Amino acid sequence: MPDRRRGSSMDISAVLTVATQAAGASGMVTVSTRAARWMRTRARFRDQANVARELLGLHQSKLIAYRHDSKHVLYGGTETLHPDNLHSLAAASGNAYVAAQQAGRLRVEDEILAHAAHDLVLIGSPTSEGLSRLPFGYAPDGGPDSLAVDQIPLDLPFRWVISKNEIADSAVARRLVAGRSLVERPNWRIAGPNRLYVPRVDENGLLLEDYLLVAKVRNYLSQSAIDEGHFIVSFGGSHGTGTRALELLFKDREVLSSIADRLRQRPAAFQMLLRVSDVKHDRTVGSYARKIELVDDPIILPDHDSIWRTATAQRGIHGSSTAQPDPP
Repeated sequence: MPDRRRGSSMDISAVLTVATQAAGASGMVTVSTRAARWMRTRARFRDQANVARELLGLHQSKLIAYRHDSKHVLYGGTETLHPDNLHSLAAASGNAYVAAQQAGRLRVEDEILAHAAHDLVLIGSPTSEGLSRLPFGYAPDGGPDSLAVDQIPLDLPFRWVISKNEIADSAVARRLVAGRSLVERPNWRIAGPNRLYVPRVDENGLLLEDYLLVAKVRNYLSQSAIDEGHFIVSFGGSHGTGTRALELLFKDREVLSSIADRLRQRPAAFQMLLRVSDVKHDRTVGSYARKIELVDDPIILPDHDSIWRTATAQRGIHGSSTAQPDPP
């Protein structure tokens, strides 16, 4: 059993956890009070969601922990979670939540501590999801939400460009966020193998399209996580509209079928980029996309034990370096 004592070197905060489904019984789901109301009103069971979960690696061996957006500049220091990320949380964990609710295996806790050496789902780019800065190699380079690539532990084909030093001051994107009205952010983008993917905006800077970067890698936050075969699955948009589009992906049978065809061998590690468009700007529920498509075929990553162990050693991701990466 993981050491859950406060301050344990491997404890991380989570917003929702799903324990093993054993002997045909629904797994225990624990949700934080910060997300409980949202999950209670938004979680739905969808048949195609199980297909998506299996394709993207959201099936657990012992426990899977969903991380929250504790670092976002709009929500730092508050108990409020970003609504775009909550949409994604409900999409990714909705089936497990509903099954646990029906089976009486749902509980709500003020604080959830999970072990870093488990399967992890990181929702949001490193600007908002603090733990993802470790495995993907980001560090602050100025303002509270400007991050530069630093000591990259893995040479990945796609990465977020989220440093203000790499983007012109005039390059901004505007969109609506539920409860926040119109927000303006630097127009973060995605760097690919051969080009930059820059979200399009209209003449007023309103977001017309966004990108969602999906990555599945071995959990190399510790040697024990590698030994036990655990994974990290990350969903991060250039902006929140891209992250939120995870719920759109889980509903789109055509896109899921296309992904299934391309990932038919069920690779252990991969990255893929999706474009989301036909963005509707709604003052009540925020800006959301109504179309999603694969930009190109997913890129299968090499999966050798030596790669992950070298990455762990290079980044120093072990022991006390994982202790409380950000406040619960």
